[in-house]
Amino acid sequence: MKKVKKVARHLFLYTILLGLLGWALGFCLFVLYAISFKFTPDERTDAIVVLTGGNDRIDTAAALLKENKADSLLISGVNKKVAPKEILSIIDPTVHDKVTLGYLADNTVQNARETAGWIRGKNVRSILLVTSFYHMPRSRYEIHRHIPYLKVVPYPVFPKSFDNSVDWIYTRYAWLLFIEYHKYLFVHLKDYFLERMFL
Repeated sequence: MKKVKKVARHLFLYTILLGLLGWALGFCLFVLYAISFKFTPDERTDAIVVLTGGNDRIDTAAALLKENKADSLLISGVNKKVAPKEILSIIDPTVHDKVTLGYLADNTVQNARETAGWIRGKNVRSILLVTSFYHMPRSRYEIHRHIPYLKVVPYPVFPKSFDNSVDWIYTRYAWLLFIEYHKYLFVHLKDYFLERMFL
């Protein structure tokens, strides 16, 4: 009996250790994935979708619209307390008629739903997705989940001080990546188990 307990204890400890190693490896792979997105300058899509919530996202999307990277822009997740003129004031007036302000989303899942509703009935088969680099993996996943046929071209927004050195480890972006990793894991695990429940 003592030997059985000892073996069981060792198996439990090894399982925990392997789980921690898998978790750590997964985080490293997630970070590499998040910083790997690149945009081809001459790429053009049917529309641009920007998800609010991070620095420089709207400015970046508005600049891409001005550069004729797409014919229209959805700003998804605008705070209901923010008046349209406040948002439009930072966008070139010559493209105001191409901008739609979305007030229906408070999180990433709702961003995907709002995007799906916005493109419904439009001849949109591809979008340029603008959001922060750490948010891009989960955002792409949610949009693909709601609109499987849509081509989603990522345009990650990096902080101006960010480069590909290891200096980011000492900034708040390491924490944001850490949080997003767990949200990304949760979404995948939730969908994995839900799919099997209804098979």
